[in-house]
Amino acid sequence: MLRSTKVLIHEERQDAPEFLLNVIVNRGYKACLAKDGAEIVDVLSKDQYDIVVTNGGYRELNTDHHTQLKSSSVFIIDITDSHKQTQNPKADLRLLRPFLISELWRAIEMPF
Repeated sequence: MLRSTKVLIHEERQDAPEFLLNVIVNRGYKACLAKDGAEIVDVLSKDQYDIVVTNGGYRELNTDHHTQLKSSSVFIIDITDSHKQTQNPKADLRLLRPFLISELWRAIEMPF
């Protein structure tokens, strides 16, 4: 696993973004937050990230944004509640909430 791995975090639950940011940065990764799907696309267009950790709330994205996100080389980890049946078709890996931190580490280290 490369500690120079950059992780972009998008999480709509109010209790999760800062927690995810802190644990990922404390593990030695570079990370930042995106407040919504449009910001994910904006950040990815300006800088190279290796992984996006998201809960898949892309309601505000238009067709062009979806195409940009799908065509990027970023590895997408989707976090979803276990009771939800919908899946993010753009995701490379899915984590079901609640999950262990060790599962998050395995997911982040998987592409490398």
